[in-house]
Amino acid sequence: MATRTPPLLKVAMIGCGKPRGTEGATGFGMAHRHMAGYTRSGRCTLAAVADLSRENAEAFVAQHHPAAAIFSDYRKMMRAVRPDVVSVCLWPHLHARVVGGVAPFQPRVILCEKPMDIHWDACLRMHRTCRKHGVLLAINHQRRFNLPLAKAKALLDGGAIGGLRRLDGAWHNLSDAGTHVLDMMFFFNGDTPAEWVLGQIDMRGATKVFGAINAGHGISEFRFQNGVRAVYHFGHQHAELGCLLRLTGEGGMIEILFDAPWLRLRRHGQAEWEVVDTGESIHDDQAIYRGIADMLACLDAGTVPQLASERALRATEIIFATHESARRRGRVDLPLRAGKCAMLAMLASGELKAEFPD
Repeated sequence: MATRTPPLLKVAMIGCGKPRGTEGATGFGMAHRHMAGYTRSGRCTLAAVADLSRENAEAFVAQHHPAAAIFSDYRKMMRAVRPDVVSVCLWPHLHARVVGGVAPFQPRVILCEKPMDIHWDACLRMHRTCRKHGVLLAINHQRRFNLPLAKAKALLDGGAIGGLRRLDGAWHNLSDAGTHVLDMMFFFNGDTPAEWVLGQIDMRGATKVFGAINAGHGISEFRFQNGVRAVYHFGHQHAELGCLLRLTGEGGMIEILFDAPWLRLRRHGQAEWEVVDTGESIHDDQAIYRGIADMLACLDAGTVPQLASERALRATEIIFATHESARRRGRVDLPLRAGKCAMLAMLASGELKAEFPD
């Protein structure tokens, strides 16, 4: 019996940007990386782009598909083109607004860059709006597909360190880069929901990442419903943890490092770490391509992709619960009620003051 060929999918891009490292680039050029993933799938074609910068839009279609239509208004694009797949590659404060505007046109899937948004109620709203309109919403937590992290998961699942007991992580900030670390903690623990969060933030050395304010220093401790504990250290002196992620089990430890060799393992009774060959770094674009391939395969099968928003919401909830814990000066039991970001509210009221580096 012949295998049915999946239909060709029309892709639309909202926010083109410029490739990373090129003149005038303000970010990582994620739209170009998304498009590379769609192209590699062999079943997608760029149908249209929407960008306020005509220059960026023209350069994007010239590189990826010269016949693609160009719009300055994404709603007009959606109305005229009716794409199957939409990528949203904008700054975080625009994510929920634009995803919510796209969903009523019912593309099959929306792939939005991380973090989900700058407010918790907006994150919940974009997820629920897509559900309401029958649209799969995916968030680009692509590091689930980086080989050092995927191989660490395989070692854990294979019993290399016994049952998981604790997770520790450290990176630059909480809301931007940190969303990857938190998402990986849920990935390693089988996407088990968390039950409470206790956190604190310090606004000295605060940063703005794509327009979004991040605390300069902080810590977030949380407990999963299966009893596994996690601690995430972010910002100032985060590298003192010595690794990006540490998985502690009944029979040893696994560490994902900030630099090569990326992945190592030490079982109980071993004096030395065992380096595990991964074949790529934790930053390789192959992870983006694999994530898109998984998303498209799950779209056909009707299954839940690794990048699905219901998974992303769990890590995102930790971010906003950490801010809420800092405001309450106490533990926050989950689920977190819908609302605005507590950190931004404290900044607006003057209760906190952000001190940015010179």
